[in-house]
Amino acid sequence: MFKKILVLSILLMFMAHIAISQEVMIINDAWLREVPPGSSVSAAYMTIQNKGNDDQLIAISSDVSETAKIHTSKVDDNGVATMEMVNVLDIPSGKTVELKPGGMHIMLIGLKESLVGKESVNLKLQFKQADDIQMEVPVKKSAGNTHHQHN
Repeated sequence: MFKKILVLSILLMFMAHIAISQEVMIINDAWLREVPPGSSVSAAYMTIQNKGNDDQLIAISSDVSETAKIHTSKVDDNGVATMEMVNVLDIPSGKTVELKPGGMHIMLIGLKESLVGKESVNLKLQFKQADDIQMEVPVKKSAGNTHHQHN
């Protein structure tokens, strides 16, 4: 009887850990920009809410692109827009980080297929501490889709 209680206790603790760890990073409003056929890049946007300790988004991958990287868009004093790669995205405890057009975003580089007509794309987010998040991100059309609108 003691063994059964011990095994049940261990199982319940393991299940509680899984439930807690899966709710540390909350992803909302995720979407991916549909780009014209032949485009080699697209961008994904979302909010990432951290309900755990300070953490970092350290890697992203997708089955539709060769690589995925975090970028930030900036406009200088002369109105020239540039993008810079961000190696690691800090996500402080209790904070929400917004990835949005014209700001921080995820670039899907080296698209392996057209996104036109796709309903969603698989995306995997890897954090330094929190569990990886595998999700289906909806593909949305945007007005005036052009290659230059990937930020």
